[in-house]
Amino acid sequence: MPKPSRSKARLSPAAAGARALIGEFTRLKAQIGATGDAARKKLKLLCRLREVPMTRADVLAAYHDLLMFLRAYPDSAAVFAETERQLGTFAARIERHKAAHRGVVASAFMDSGIVGTPVSNVFTYLFVLTIARLYPGRLEIDWNAYRKSETANVLAVLSPTASWHEIDAIDNDDDFDPQAWLRLGRGADDANSLDALLGLLSTSGFSWKLQEILYESAEIPVLWTLSDFAASRTGRRVPFDRVFFQRGPAVGRTSDLRADLARPAAPLSALPPAQGSEYVRAIIEVLGSRCRELYPLIGANPKEVYLHEPGRGVQVVVYGSLFEIRLPLEASHGYMLVRNGVPIGYGFGAMLFDRCEMAINIFPEYRSGESSFVIERLLHLFVAHFGPRVLVLRPFQIGDDNEEALESGAFWFYYKLGFRPVRPRVRALAEEEQARIAADRTYRSPLKTLKKLARSDMFFHLDAGKMDGYRELSVARVGYAVTAFIAREFGGNRRLAERASVRRVARVLEIADWKHWSADEIAGFHRMAPLLACLPGVGRWSVRDRRQLARIVRAKGSRRERDYALLASHHRRFRDAVEQLANETTNPGRPLKGRCQEGERIPAR
Repeated sequence: MPKPSRSKARLSPAAAGARALIGEFTRLKAQIGATGDAARKKLKLLCRLREVPMTRADVLAAYHDLLMFLRAYPDSAAVFAETERQLGTFAARIERHKAAHRGVVASAFMDSGIVGTPVSNVFTYLFVLTIARLYPGRLEIDWNAYRKSETANVLAVLSPTASWHEIDAIDNDDDFDPQAWLRLGRGADDANSLDALLGLLSTSGFSWKLQEILYESAEIPVLWTLSDFAASRTGRRVPFDRVFFQRGPAVGRTSDLRADLARPAAPLSALPPAQGSEYVRAIIEVLGSRCRELYPLIGANPKEVYLHEPGRGVQVVVYGSLFEIRLPLEASHGYMLVRNGVPIGYGFGAMLFDRCEMAINIFPEYRSGESSFVIERLLHLFVAHFGPRVLVLRPFQIGDDNEEALESGAFWFYYKLGFRPVRPRVRALAEEEQARIAADRTYRSPLKTLKKLARSDMFFHLDAGKMDGYRELSVARVGYAVTAFIAREFGGNRRLAERASVRRVARVLEIADWKHWSADEIAGFHRMAPLLACLPGVGRWSVRDRRQLARIVRAKGSRRERDYALLASHHRRFRDAVEQLANETTNPGRPLKGRCQEGERIPAR
């Protein structure tokens, strides 16, 4: 979330008093699990702030984040109840702020996610359709942002969807106004410009995928006013059994992550689809209210939602992806981090055989809580329930083009857990910096150095003896090998290649009943077949290995993609064959190096 801007104007006595109280309270906030006088003082300050007027946006936003932290990390039942009470009336504070500023919401609140304030973003088609369905009339094209944009273009949608005479009128109107045109053609009294635009797409006769391409090519900024308490980050909650009160100090970082990951983990419980739908709605609102999107979460599958509860009020909600957005080889599962019913972060884990790429984001207002415990339990979940041996973080996660990660000290957080840079030069730099820190406890790595440290993937192997280096399978080279295969054997005809590959693979893997599979399972088979058809040596595998590969093929289109991830992680011959194919493939434009011979691939006849 953007930081509230601090005005240079002189504060009024009331505003100065409010800021001083919040500053005092913020210092107390760090005393998680406060007892005795500190706990009583915290509650007293909280109750006192209830009556303090706050009309400055920066003061009000800071207080909101303080309340949200206390709601996730309450010291007592009294603090919990008072925090929830004040958050429940926060919309009234926003209205008083508007009244004091002639009905205008301060720019500091834009995209803040606070109840009663707006967010504006170029959202994906899937997100816009979802929120438009959940909150009719709440979304509209942000025409102010549209007119300032250099790329937004409603005509990208109108030109292929409007009627013949309408297009003629648009082409011959030198002063064409898209807002006025959409108002004219909205079709219903309660519809707005965005409704009219979405209606054009939904009735166009185009496939959903083409609708998505047309809409997203227009880059249309959309305004969502968070007038619904439950949709805002102020009010969004997910179900939980009982409050965990912070009666002691925060749990720190583990001293031995490997030993910790070797212990039994809390179960991962599959939720029924109706409950899964509610959790999908929750994560879409959580991200949208902060102007964030992550495709495995925006495209979460309500039929594959899991709940993991490792203790201390923490819940991890794990989401599989809808079939339409699944990746060819990887299995990507998004997640929402929750504490005491409050969403505090999100991310994803992408499985590729025994590797899991992790993306982890705890929202800034909650980072002073038990972030170490939450992240360690998250890693434990994926290791125990998805089966990776290697965990990987991309440079963005540790600060490459990511100011939030740099400011939060992400690199050293993961380094202390045992992660190491993949690139040798960066690893050597990290060892030099670690030596400086050990020699001088006051030393801190400068920003310039942190940026250099963030220019490499980081990895953690469950086997300490394999931490000398890591070489990752190139998914890109796998794709290039398929391109070369289709060009070589089918003259570039992809539909022909797909059909022929399905026949070849079905014969070699002895999949006789694939036409009786579900629609998604059949589609998944068609997607995977060209790759499987050019894998080296599959025809010489044992019957057991080929049957196991057939199970993997079917699992890719099954209701739960986690089944695919687990099966693929345990099929060593499948992984070795994909790695061999990747290693024998060069970049586009160059011939395949050491190309597998015809007899080594699945035979055509």
